[in-house]
Amino acid sequence: MAVLGTCLALALPALGQPAVDVFQLLDGSQLHGSLAGIDPQKGVRWNHVASGTPLEFLTRNAHLIRFAQTAPPPAQASAHHTCRFRFVNGDEMTGNLLSLDAQQIELETWFAGKLRAPRDGVQSIAFLARGFATLYEGPNDLSGWATGPTPTAWQLRDGVLTATANAFMGRDLKLPPQSRVEFDVGGNGTLNFYLSLYTDAVERFNFASTGYQFNLGLGYVNLMRGQGNFGMQHLGQAQIPVALPGKKLHVEVRADLLAGSLMLLVDGNVVQQWHDPAMQRQPAGDPNAPPAAAPRAPAVPGSGLSFFTLNNGIQFSAIKVTAWDGRAIEPEPVATNFTGHLVRLANQDRATGQVESIRDGKLTLTAAAAGKIEIPLARVTHVIFAAPTAGAMTNRPAGELHARLSSGEVLALAQPRWANQTLAGVNPHFGPLQLETRWVRQLRFNPDREPTTLDLPFLGAEGQSLFER
Repeated sequence: MAVLGTCLALALPALGQPAVDVFQLLDGSQLHGSLAGIDPQKGVRWNHVASGTPLEFLTRNAHLIRFAQTAPPPAQASAHHTCRFRFVNGDEMTGNLLSLDAQQIELETWFAGKLRAPRDGVQSIAFLARGFATLYEGPNDLSGWATGPTPTAWQLRDGVLTATANAFMGRDLKLPPQSRVEFDVGGNGTLNFYLSLYTDAVERFNFASTGYQFNLGLGYVNLMRGQGNFGMQHLGQAQIPVALPGKKLHVEVRADLLAGSLMLLVDGNVVQQWHDPAMQRQPAGDPNAPPAAAPRAPAVPGSGLSFFTLNNGIQFSAIKVTAWDGRAIEPEPVATNFTGHLVRLANQDRATGQVESIRDGKLTLTAAAAGKIEIPLARVTHVIFAAPTAGAMTNRPAGELHARLSSGEVLALAQPRWANQTLAGVNPHFGPLQLETRWVRQLRFNPDREPTTLDLPFLGAEGQSLFER
């Protein structure tokens, strides 16, 4: 089957053709086409150009389906999310917290309205600052991006952009003063490219543009600040891991221009934090304060983002750009002897104890030393509940899949059914759920199993092996 899947993949059009959906099996085989349906008994039905009728596959042999096109959430429904919820089984979603007590949590989501769940299934609640939003996630296509004088320099296949030498793509994403940019990058040769942030040059690459330019190469990164007609100011250099051929690096930049700082992370590890002396640092303000009381942003001429490659064959995927509130992003404890609940506050203080309830704008906490106290929610940034038992993470019902939505939510669904533009199933926390299929970005089957490697390499343009993804 692996050889069959590879041959079918090789028979597809070359890179640069319109993006199509991809179905990957656990043996490493990949099929392009479209999803015809999912049934708890019959499995996955897949449309393929080589077959006159849908092909049928048992779900126990499926790995994932990635959809080339997904619809964003309704603008009005998702514009005022105040929380990010994580559950002990890996579910994650944004929405509004309506109430929480010792027995249950009630929240409001954009995809399913009001939902209730047992409180013991909640792992954490992060309270988002005003203005949090996902500005871009992809790539699904190149619409909205300027590609300079050679648009054919970029080729897209299965969510991966492959560049020729001197390929450019830029876009004015209206970057706020605090932002996060994440992406995966790899290739079969040496990496050498520029990532420009807060740039005013989004039509073509320009060394004389304003904004920040990260030059990532073979084991190093340079950061420069473009000053227009006043040239470039070098802010520093740091070492980064060397990207081995066929592998990829996960790159993240956290920019906080209110504090005049930029932080680079590679594969989740902090590489360097730079402070720009040209930026006038603003005093820290309450991120939940009304807009009139918030600190003013520094004067930055540009609000765009761009990539410019110097070498051939560099590949980019999983690009995500979000507004950020400047707060520290700390890992959540998964396996620890911590038995109470942890409450993080906006002034960096922490409180531990038992969270009794959250309602009417207040969090009630019973602490061992202070007894019962009430904390205004405007001061709370994060609540982490006691670590779950190992069984909560591993005891999954047979046939469960994970659906990733267009805005990043992840939902587990048992007894999944895909038909008539609806994805239905049973969530372990919320019970029966129905979602519109146009919102689904990816389906992951058998979440505790990983696919094997293809017997033959999966080849891209001109016979080049695509990097692991």
